[in-house]
Amino acid sequence: MLKKKRYVYRCVSTNYLCSGKKSKKFLKLFLCFIVFFFLCFICKKLVNFVYESDKIVIKNIEVIGTKNITKAEIRELLPFKIGDNLFKVNLSEAENEIRRLKPELKNIIINRNYQKIKVKLYERVPEAFIVSENEIFGIDFDDVIFPLRGFMNTIKVPKLFYKSNYERKKLLSFIKSFKSVCNDFIENIYEMKISSTRDIVFIMNDNTIIFWGTERFEHLANKFKKFQKIYTDAMSKYKRLEYIDMTLYNLGRAVVKPIKM
Repeated sequence: MLKKKRYVYRCVSTNYLCSGKKSKKFLKLFLCFIVFFFLCFICKKLVNFVYESDKIVIKNIEVIGTKNITKAEIRELLPFKIGDNLFKVNLSEAENEIRRLKPELKNIIINRNYQKIKVKLYERVPEAFIVSENEIFGIDFDDVIFPLRGFMNTIKVPKLFYKSNYERKKLLSFIKSFKSVCNDFIENIYEMKISSTRDIVFIMNDNTIIFWGTERFEHLANKFKKFQKIYTDAMSKYKRLEYIDMTLYNLGRAVVKPIKM
């Protein structure tokens, strides 16, 4: 009988301890919930204060990075103005909308500062011109076509003539590689196109036609050095050239045809 009583006593003690631990755990959870809801209440009050305060407003909109696009244009497109709450404006939506409306912008970044919105612009630079419906547009190495603004019209880059998107991309790829080896010589090229034999042809500002051949980028630097020497020598001997044919360069041949005066 004594052993049985001890056993019952131990069970009762164990149950008591377990129930005590559960009570403490429940109390901790209850306190956590109270703290959580209290913090939510405080945060909500704080957010409401920030959004409704007439002290946290935009007092200045700074636009930097403009070269051809005017600051007034950008400010007109912004979906907020001086006096609006600084935290109510959606900067990501503003950036996306201006990118859509202004393809001549490569990028736009809008940030909040103290009582100020800062708008940083990155304008596109034409690497070539294209003609569409008798109007000239710029195009860059991102293959983005955009209207010319300000000083863009005075940039000396070739006009591209092509029959397909493939040809346009091929010409852009060639220009990108060609510029890396020819330095400022690209400014002497007035027009560039793909011939019926899929060779690259460009016309110089002096109307000399250059039958360049295939793009073959691995030989581009050496080929340009050879061409530059041929072109310089030919121009020193003749007043005008009809064409220089570099299509047989890989065979060690180049053809120069002067215009007889």
